[in-house]
Amino acid sequence: MVGGMGGAAESAALSADTASRASTSVPDETNGRQSVVIQPRDRLSADLEQQASPLAAARVIELSPVIDQAARAVGLDSALLMAVIEVESGGNPQAVSPKGATGLMQLMPGTGARLGASDLFDVRQNVAAGARYLKDLMRQFGDLSLALAAYNAGEGAVQKYGGQIPPYAETMSYVPKVMARYKWYRNGYRNAASSTATRFGEETPERANGRFFMVASPVRH
Repeated sequence: MVGGMGGAAESAALSADTASRASTSVPDETNGRQSVVIQPRDRLSADLEQQASPLAAARVIELSPVIDQAARAVGLDSALLMAVIEVESGGNPQAVSPKGATGLMQLMPGTGARLGASDLFDVRQNVAAGARYLKDLMRQFGDLSLALAAYNAGEGAVQKYGGQIPPYAETMSYVPKVMARYKWYRNGYRNAASSTATRFGEETPERANGRFFMVASPVRH
């Protein structure tokens, strides 16, 4: 969301060549400086899926009944909302960005009010308004990546760049991060939960009455 926890979308624009690749800094053991390693896209996607905070993911999964309800109301995949919430706020309903974006889906007060949320700290209102906003953006741009870019940088930024993802550093990072976490919520974490349950002899359905169940790991001494 514009003004969200990730920082200003007005970061310096990336060149077309840089935008088509992803890099990460690694220590150079010979002189202590940072070297840049270009990663293939499939490697990048896998890395992004693993970068999430376990605490943030646990918070988001705990909110799944509310998220499921909001997703059903507008016809979105609840896993997509989970991904957006994790990246936007880390699952913290009290999160406020320096620019005033508020709550789980980091909505600006004006946007929230326009979408029917009078209290952006209210979990249900925030998620419902954010879901409506994301659905509106998907209708407007007809493409998930562009909708996510607009959610982060604003509709005007996507329009300014001719219906392309704006070459802002934050937005170029935000879109693949959300997409990777979306994939994880759709597939990865359910498989992990099932594997954990089997390993510790617990019967843990992926869903029961629309809710997700957490599996506690054994205490290690």
